[in-house]
Order: sequence, then structure tokens, then C-alpha cells
Amino acid sequence: MKKAPQELTVRTEKMVYGGQALARADRFVVFVDDALPNETVRVRLYKKKKQFAFGRAIEILEPAPERIPSDCPWTGDCGGCTFRHCAYPAQLRFKKEVLVESLHGVAGAQELVRDVVPAEQTQDYRNKMVFSFGATMEGELRLGLHRRGSFMHILPADGCWLQSAGSREIVRRVLALAKQLNVPAFHEIKKTPGLRTLTIREARGTNQRMVELVATTAYPGLAEHLLAILEDLADVIYFSIDTNIYGSARPEQRSVLKGSGHIEETLNGLRFRIGPDTFFQSNTAQAEKLFARLRELATLPGRPGVALDLFAGTGPIALHLAAVADRVVAVESWEPSVLAARENLALNDVQNVDVLAADVNAALPEGLPDKIDLVVVDPPRPGLSPEAIAWIAAREPGAILYVSCNPATLARDLKLFLQAPYRIEAVEPFDLFPHTFHLETLVLLRRTS
Repeated sequence: MKKAPQELTVRTEKMVYGGQALARADRFVVFVDDALPNETVRVRLYKKKKQFAFGRAIEILEPAPERIPSDCPWTGDCGGCTFRHCAYPAQLRFKKEVLVESLHGVAGAQELVRDVVPAEQTQDYRNKMVFSFGATMEGELRLGLHRRGSFMHILPADGCWLQSAGSREIVRRVLALAKQLNVPAFHEIKKTPGLRTLTIREARGTNQRMVELVATTAYPGLAEHLLAILEDLADVIYFSIDTNIYGSARPEQRSVLKGSGHIEETLNGLRFRIGPDTFFQSNTAQAEKLFARLRELATLPGRPGVALDLFAGTGPIALHLAAVADRVVAVESWEPSVLAARENLALNDVQNVDVLAADVNAALPEGLPDKIDLVVVDPPRPGLSPEAIAWIAAREPGAILYVSCNPATLARDLKLFLQAPYRIEAVEPFDLFPHTFHLETLVLLRRTS
């Protein structure tokens, strides 16, 4: 007989990175999904270790004052949001507290943490959404977002508040078309052919929209009908084939049904060309604030001669630095992003930026300037390698700007920079992802010697 899940009644204490509330049952630590600090909740455990466990709040016995009714029927089930049951000012406060605690042990950091820069728009703010196809137990086709912790179960997304009204309508139309044509969903376990993903990208500065439908094979009439139903809602439409049935969808054949194949976004007056594979910050309005502040900090105490932009992506930071530095060298490892960065330089007629292809965490390219005044790093979630930090420190730049999406790896890397030796002068968090636990942090370090 299957053992019934264990249930506990606990009092929560604080938020932790990941969006759970921490509670204790005697000395046993429980990380609770869907709970807020200072709540008494009944928890059902779903994963238990020797000294800690993970559980889900199934009943709120004493709610926190920050708890509000959620506006989404899938709160707690969907893997997209973690804070739809929490008032927005409290979300910002909790994120700051998590950041401050993560920086414990980093000399001089905690007292410098500013309040989180809030998002003016907390609904419909994402400029990119990727939806997956699936089916219910009864075989009904679905298009939406993954249930939390599941790669098979799909929740409807036509009411998701992270995307625009136009995006929601596209989801409804594409799902109705697939049902009308009787096109199945790709089955992740059986590997039977079908529809895989629908990606919608929106340029908030130009109101342009791109849609890409990915399937494992072509279906008669599907591309033609897709163009017909989305003609009024999209500037660029792709129908793509992905025959690689293992792992995430990576289209091998793309057909442009409408438009030039790319859309154009603007950030602080700069133009960016976005294709189906282009990485771009998913909150345009908040990215503008983040990069504008980065450009301001780059000029303290004066205009840098040579600035080095590591993990440059498609060049948004390099382009912002170009206005305040004599020369910028951007380094990026992924070839499509390298090409996109060079296109964006030409699009903005910027002449003082060079783009080099190299993996910063492995080995930096030869031919970089001997004298570097400023280094900007915007690494992925795992942060910097110790070798990359040592290489940067050996160049002795006067200042370092670190853009981080992970407080834990940020704290780890800052400790190494402090030994270089650098001191921390500013820690400024930005909320690019309302209703989630994610946070972007901008840190300014200055060389002490």
C-alpha cells in the first residue's frame, strides 16, 4: 500500500531564494511552496531528507497581512509565478531580504543594498513567452505552460497575465486551429510526432510581434492556415520543423510565412534586431532602467578609456557603454549572438565597439588591450569561473560592474573579487520579473590599491 504523504502544521519565518518560505518543526527545516513569512500553514511534504524537507501549503491557517487573493486560477500549480498571492510592495521587500541574506559574509555588501527598483508594469510585461503543447488524460489538446515540477502536464495559458492581450489571443487562435485540423501534440515519453512549442516575441518599443510554431513534421495545410489566422496579429510568422525528439525544441528548418524574419526593439534610443533565436532581456521597460543606471555608474569617477564587456550577448551593454567610453571590446561565446551583436552595431552606426568570439569562463581571446579601465560582466546563472575572476583581476581595471541574476553565485564571486583587492561601492537590485522570485542585481566594485 502506498504511504500517505506526511503533513505538518508550521509557522513560517522568512523567504528564501527560490520563492519558498522557511519554517521549522523543532530543528527540522521545511521549505514551503505557496506560503509567505509569518504564516501558520498546514504543509504536505513531497520531498524529505534527513535534516530538511520540501512541502506545499495546502491550508493557510493564519495568513500574513501581505497575502492577497490571486488573480490567476493556476496559482500554485503553474511553474511560472511564485508570488501572485502576495502584494507587490511585499514582493520587493522579500526579494531585498533574500539578497541581503545571500550577501552575508561579503564584507561591506549588506549595508549597501538599496531598495529594489520596482517595475511600473507588473502585468503583461514579458516580451517573450514560450508555450508547450500537450494533452489531458482524456486526450484533449492543450497549449500552455508546464505544471510545476512536470514536463508532461500542461496548464492553459490563454489567461496568463505575464503576456499581452494580443499574445493571449494568439494562443487561443493557434490552439483552436490545431484542434480544427486534428493535429496532435508531440508526446514527450512516447516520442510520437506532433506540435511542440509556440513562441511569441514582442518588441515593446516598436509594437512589432513575431510568432514561431514548431512541430516535429509538416502537416498538410497547417502553415497556410497559421498565416491566415495570425495575419492581423503578427509582423513575422515562422513555421519550423524540429526532428530532434530528445531534449528541448531546437528547430532545424525554418520557413518564414510572413515578414523579414526579424523584428526590431528599442532600448534607451538604441535599436536591436531580434530573430527567433536572439537572447534579449524579457522585460523591456526594466531593462532600460538597468542599462541606463549601468551607463551612469560606468562614468564614475570619469569617462573610461577602454571598457571590456564580457558575456556580451547581442550587445546591449556594449552599445550603452559606447556612448560613455572611448573604446569598448565585447566578448561573447555563442556565434549567433556574436553575429547579432555586429548587426546591432551596424544598425546603430556605432564605430568604437569591437566584438570578439570567446568563452570567458574557459579562455579569453588574445589581442585584448593591455590597459582596461572598466570591466562589465553579465554571466549566466552559474556565475564566473575562478579562472575568469583571476584573469579580470590580473588586468587591474579601475572598476568592475557585475550584473547578476543569481544572489548565491554573486556572493561567491564577490568574495574572490574582494581578495583581488576590490571594494564594493554600490549594490542595486532591479525587479525584472514581478510575481516571481527572480532578481537582477547591479554591483559596482572599485580597485583599492
